[in-house]
Amino acid sequence: MKLTPEPSRRDGVHWTVHMNRRNRSVFYALLFLTLGSHLLAIGATAPAWAALVLNYVAYPQIAYLRARRARDQKRAEMHNMDADIVMAGIWMGWLGFPLWISFILCASGCINMVVFYGARGGVRLLLALAAGIAAAALLAPLSWRPDTDLRTAALSMLALTLYLFAFARDGYDRAMAQHQVHARLREQYDEIRSLQAQLREQALRDPLTGLFNRRQLAAALPSALERCRERGAPLSVLLIDIDHFKRINDTHGHAAGDMVLQALARLLLCHVRPQDLACRLGGEEFLLVLDNTPLDAAVERAQALRQAFEALRVHSAAGELGATLSCGVAAFPLHAGQPEALLAHADQALYEAKERGRNSVVAHAAREMAQAFAP
Repeated sequence: MKLTPEPSRRDGVHWTVHMNRRNRSVFYALLFLTLGSHLLAIGATAPAWAALVLNYVAYPQIAYLRARRARDQKRAEMHNMDADIVMAGIWMGWLGFPLWISFILCASGCINMVVFYGARGGVRLLLALAAGIAAAALLAPLSWRPDTDLRTAALSMLALTLYLFAFARDGYDRAMAQHQVHARLREQYDEIRSLQAQLREQALRDPLTGLFNRRQLAAALPSALERCRERGAPLSVLLIDIDHFKRINDTHGHAAGDMVLQALARLLLCHVRPQDLACRLGGEEFLLVLDNTPLDAAVERAQALRQAFEALRVHSAAGELGATLSCGVAAFPLHAGQPEALLAHADQALYEAKERGRNSVVAHAAREMAQAFAP
């Protein structure tokens, strides 16, 4: 019985029709030899030999053609299987229930029925056998002649062994095919998960600089504040803006401006720790979230960034470019305890840095405590 996955139709013929044609052609040839050996042993007449040829040589092809031409090919093939069992019952009853022959006919029929019908296939098998035996009883009185000669017994064993071998092989083929399908599905699933992770990562990153974007900031900053609140640790944010960036774009072109943005992004990544967060908010505006960092330490790091960026030179088609940045700093819990307020204070500090002439770092504080750090 072919158990490997096949398409529902091949060349316009249902796969069960193809499969059972092959099985009948091979297994019925073995049954022809087995039953023929028994007919020789009992000295059967010509009509018995004619019936044997008709059943085990011609019938497999007749059944195939009948199913192939049917409107519902699968249903017709199921009827062919019922006919197989009925004819097996006829042979069993007419020959006097020889044990080896009866056993291989019942065993093969049981396997086919259970494969296609499940547990109810056993009931279907018994009903079809009973119908065949009843038909045999109408032809001649039933008798009990269970013995077979050694040759017939050996052929019966061979036929059943080859049938079970073929069935087991097909089961193995199906198991391997399913394993390969499952392996491909696992690979596809892993690829889909990897692609989803990449898409999520891309959705959270700025495509030009590779830094995180506003969406990631909105998700990460509240969590970072909550962690610091639970630990009693400080947190600082640095809001950074490239000075006169529009002038760079207007004078040297947007390609040169993009290179300046990318240069600052690389610089930011060099100055952050694994627990920090570097974001591009849009345009020439960037933000650093410094975990477990008090205000004074954040201001020092902002100054180091400002000086490093001022010394940086970007080589573009328009020539060598330089730029400066301004930075506003705000800290938790010193200035605010909520993300929006903390960012607003950093923005106020950045505005003050620009008002003081740019290229400077300003930490948010009350007006009388304001600190400006200029070059």
